[in-house]
Amino acid sequence: MPLPDQTLLQETLATAIEDFGVPGATLLLWNGTGFAEASAGVCNIDTKVPVTPDTLFQIGSITKLYTAALCLQLVEEGKLKLDAPVRETLPDFALGDEDTAARVTLRHLLNHTSGLDGDFFKDAGRGEDRIEKYVGLLKDVRQIHPLDHMFSYCNAGFVVAGRMVEIASGMGWDKAVRTRLAKPLGTPSFSTLPEQAMRYQTAIGHLGVPGSLIVTPIAYLAQSNAPAGSMPMARARDVLAFARMMMNDGKTPDGTPILSPESVAAMHGFTAACPAGMNIDAIGLASFMWDWDGDGTYETFGHDGSTIGQAAWLRYHPASGAAFVLLTNGGNGKGMADKLMAEYFPALGHIAPPPMPQADPTLDYAANPLLGRYGKASGTIDISQKDGKLIAHHAPSAEFAALQGIYDVELSPAAPGLFVGVPPGYTRPVTYHFLEEDRFGRARYLHYGVRAHPRIDE
Repeated sequence: MPLPDQTLLQETLATAIEDFGVPGATLLLWNGTGFAEASAGVCNIDTKVPVTPDTLFQIGSITKLYTAALCLQLVEEGKLKLDAPVRETLPDFALGDEDTAARVTLRHLLNHTSGLDGDFFKDAGRGEDRIEKYVGLLKDVRQIHPLDHMFSYCNAGFVVAGRMVEIASGMGWDKAVRTRLAKPLGTPSFSTLPEQAMRYQTAIGHLGVPGSLIVTPIAYLAQSNAPAGSMPMARARDVLAFARMMMNDGKTPDGTPILSPESVAAMHGFTAACPAGMNIDAIGLASFMWDWDGDGTYETFGHDGSTIGQAAWLRYHPASGAAFVLLTNGGNGKGMADKLMAEYFPALGHIAPPPMPQADPTLDYAANPLLGRYGKASGTIDISQKDGKLIAHHAPSAEFAALQGIYDVELSPAAPGLFVGVPPGYTRPVTYHFLEEDRFGRARYLHYGVRAHPRIDE
């Protein structure tokens, strides 16, 4: 599994940054025995400080793998249980739905099947009690689907899991990450707080579409959401260190145990399926899972991460030892990630990501059952018909206005119940799954952006 020539890799990344309007990025490729790494572009389009391999980027929801690993460590120690009610650890835990609050487990939180509206991003402050305060704010948050009914990405659930880590470990989540993961992994630059990241060169996020980007006026999302990924910053090599541990039965290269092989298997074990054709095939415990070779088993793992103007990707293939890490700070990072992953992963792991579903203009569909408004805490999606085409109108809630604007996407059928469309300024198609039927024969859920949006126009 040869690594690409370093000069060529650098040139390829620089070209991709220009093609996809990304201000700056670091790309790291691991072939099981060594790595090639390239950095290009700038940390900030105003200061024009160049990105280097030591630049920290916000890794977003890749953090969820770290929070899950902390939980599994504490399960190994008998201090947490995957299938016990959350209230066994947090007696005062409350949600808008009392039945769910009484029955939801740590496993439901880690595999995104709690049904809790996970995009509740109220800021609970910056103190050491910020995670505890955030969990207390969930008492009025509603369900978007019944407990264990389906997969729907849930940030809030991981903040609850982070609070369980605090109670079970006797230390704050930040300290638990540093002492239980970052230090033994040999990644001291992994930072969960701004004052830690200030020791290093850091990238800032950029908002807007390629060609008209601005430096984000908000450097971080709410610190109280850190266990879900709002704060941590890392180098690509730091993320690789975590992936290598997961591919080595939970041990670092020098044999330091981080997780037991059983815990690694639990994180990599199937717990929930995603709608067919989505950009994730299945979920383990926090881990995204893919069956790239179509043999019915999940052989590729990882996670994506998005914060305010930054995005990150991790993929690793234990059978070959290959790994791919890409960290970016704005622009069409998704398109760039697709291109680079398709270009380099086959040579590293002898396996390739399949293409996204394509529009099928010959496919007939009934529009009326799909029309209407779907929504959750992050905003609404209105499906309408114009000139025979389905249009998805996205409007963010007030809390999400800084993360996304108002925009329309034209949808085309790709399979029964599945449509694809390309958001403005991007090249990668996204999927829209219309799921189930209500009593009127209309779609009950629109699954978009790895989240279930229930119909709200009844």
